[in-house]
Parts: sequence; C-alpha cells; structure tokens
Amino acid sequence: MIILFISNIILARLLSPSDFGLIGLLTIFVSLANVISESGFNSALIQRKDIEDIDYNTVFYWNISVSVILIIILYFSAPSLGEYFGRDELCPTLRVMSIIMLINSLCTVQITRLMKLLRFKILALRTICAALISSVIGILLAWYGFGVWALVWQSIFSSLIGAILLWSCSGWTPALQYSWGSFRKMFKFGAYIFISSISNTLYENLQSFIIGKSFSIRDLGFYTQAKKIETVPVEGTSSVLNAVLFPVYSSIAHDRERHINMVRKNINIITYITFPLMLLLIVIAPDLFRILFTSKWDESIPMFQILCVFGMFTPLNIANTQIFRAIGEGKVFLILQTLKRLVGVMMILAFIQFGLYAMLWSIAGFGILSYGLNLIFTDKVFGYSFKLQFKDILPNLVISLMVFILCILLMKSLNLNNNWIGASIGIIVFLCSYLLFSYIFKLKSLNLIITLIKERRK
Repeated sequence: MIILFISNIILARLLSPSDFGLIGLLTIFVSLANVISESGFNSALIQRKDIEDIDYNTVFYWNISVSVILIIILYFSAPSLGEYFGRDELCPTLRVMSIIMLINSLCTVQITRLMKLLRFKILALRTICAALISSVIGILLAWYGFGVWALVWQSIFSSLIGAILLWSCSGWTPALQYSWGSFRKMFKFGAYIFISSISNTLYENLQSFIIGKSFSIRDLGFYTQAKKIETVPVEGTSSVLNAVLFPVYSSIAHDRERHINMVRKNINIITYITFPLMLLLIVIAPDLFRILFTSKWDESIPMFQILCVFGMFTPLNIANTQIFRAIGEGKVFLILQTLKRLVGVMMILAFIQFGLYAMLWSIAGFGILSYGLNLIFTDKVFGYSFKLQFKDILPNLVISLMVFILCILLMKSLNLNNNWIGASIGIIVFLCSYLLFSYIFKLKSLNLIITLIKERRK
C-alpha cells in the first residue's frame, strides 16, 4: 500500500488527469474480464474441504482457456470501444493491457492454494516486490514522456513480476489433467459466487463508465485519482479481509457459536479503525491533496470526501458478506449481492440527471443502505442479530462522529493557509481526541485491540 501510494503521488505530478481517466476506462474492461476468467471456481476451492490435485488442475486450465477467449474478444472489440468513447488511443492501450488477463490466469490457482493454507507471508512478499519494481518502471516511463502508456506498462509488469515470483515459490505446478466431474462438483457453489462477482464488478465500474461517457475523460481522471487515494485505506483493508476472513471463517464454519463470536470481535476492531480513519481523511482532504498532488488536482478533493463516506462501510460490508461464503451459502450470497447491486444501479441512474456530485452522493448513500441489507441477511441466515451488531458498532460510530465534528469546527476556526500545518494539526487533534474518548468511555474495541497486542507479545 505504501509503495503504490508513493508511486501514485509521483505519477500524478508527472501525468495529466486525462491520462488517469483513460486508464480508468481500461480498468473497467480488464476487471470485468478477470472476474469472468476466474468464474467463481477459486472461491469453491477455498470453501470445499475435500479438494484434490485434479480439482486444482481443472480450475487452472479453465481459467487459462477463458482468459484467451476474452483477450481475443477485447482485441476485436477495442476499435469500437475507442470510437464509442471518442478516444482513439483506447484501442491500442486496451489491446496491450488485455495481456494482464492471461498473466493473472496463470496465478489464480497458486494464490488460492496459498490462501487456503493461510500462507499469507509468501503472498505479501510477492505483492510487495511486484509493486516496487513495477512502480519504478512506471515512474521512469512517465518521466520520459510515455503518458498513459506508463500506467499501462506499470500494470502489466506488476502482474508479470508477481507471476514469476509466485511460480518460483508457491510449491505447486499444474499437471496435464482435467476432469469434467471435478468441474461440475465445484460449479454449484462457484456459479453463485461468479454471478455475484460479475454483478459486483459491473456496479463498481459503472461509475467510471458513466463519468467517462456522460461527462468527460478529464472528470474521470479526477474521479480515478480520488478513488485511488480512497482505495489505499479501504481496498487495502478490504483485500486483507477478503483474503483472510474467508478461509478462517470457513475453517470454523461448523462451530456456529465460535463463528459468531469471532465475527463480533472482527466487527468491533474493523469499525474502531475504519470509522475514524475515513472521517479523519475527510477533515484533512484539502491539505492532503495539495501536499501530495499540488492544486492541479483540487477538483478531486470533494469527490474524495464523498467516497470516504462510502468507504466507512466497505470493510464492514465485506466482513458480513464473507460469512455466507464461508458457511457454503452461495445462493444467499448471490441473492444478497444481486439485490444490493440492483438497488445501487437504480440509485445511480436516478441521481445522474442532477450532476456528477449527486451521483457520488448516491454511491455514498448506497454504502450505508448496503450495510442495512447485510444486517437483515446476517440476522436471518447466520444468527448475528441486527440489534447485537448495531450494539457492537454504535459506540465506535458515535465517538468517531463526535471527534469529527470537533475537528471540523477547530479547522474552520483556525483557517490555516499552510497545508502542512493544517494537516498536522488535524491528524494530531483527531487521533488524540479519539484515543482519549475511547479511554474515557471504555470502548470494548480498544480493550480487544490491547488484548490482542498483549497476546501477540507473548
């Protein structure tokens, strides 16, 4: 996260908002194709207990076959897409960037095996090395004037280096075997996850698609940058939760009481960290963006602040939905995710007519509404009641909002012109106030974190 964050700062100073807008468009198609290639079978590999080598091999060759087909489709559809968005450079960049799908398809089974075995250290080292080397490549290309191609090749090298490292240390290589019986065995669960992932990816990229088509590539560039910064804490946390909670929850799914207790602890800790973090970022957003990117990116600031409201509930929503995957309720997972995406799309389409910021506020509101829908399903299917979960998160939310209001009033009264001083005061006051109130009101989440730290030291 730190590597990519620093890389993004440097690239934002070297490249234009339009460059980031174009890469935002490319990401729509590549992300969707990656989900289709994975097809939900990797989730089935993690969830099932009786997995054999032939199952891994079957998924491996399925992923490769689908990715090759998708690359061919993108290659021939790229000119039409470039014409539709009015950007000729979309065609060659999309054709080249589609290579990422093939590279990723070579790695998904290895990653799944390591996740299932809870060997996250290997995955972390692989990701760090790939991010570091590809970031250096991207920055050098941007420095020498390659424009959007710097971002394209950074993405390709990130996947390629990650693949090389993974094949070197994963301890698994595919055999020449494929089983339709194995395919059918995993299809029942994987199909639900696949359809859910498709709807989720379509929704997540719908904003970029609409902004790129209904507004401008430049606006999409500002949005993409705002989303990138929001992604650092939100998606960073979410990716960890996705990787860790699913296999861990799956391993204890047979013990419902223990499972519920673990979910409650996770919810407490997640909200204790993410609620204040996202509200702090809203407070210091103007100073933060001008320090990192200069005033060239000022139009990203309000977009970022709105996205932070949505980001407050993203890790919380993930922690809830992972429950259904872990206990094998793929159908419930599909129904819930599809329902949420349909609501989200309707909200976007209803508010887009009022402008870009109205659409962004509808996304923020959808994040809160999604949590409400998650609570209903978690209560009915899993037994973690609405009342009990609300009781777990409410103290963290109230304290975070109290500190947020305090800091907003303080920053407005000071009216500082120095961005470094403003950001520093905002961070110090927010964190000190939050910890002080946590101690005064004896928040359960703080005690849980202290206990975990003490146990770790032993």
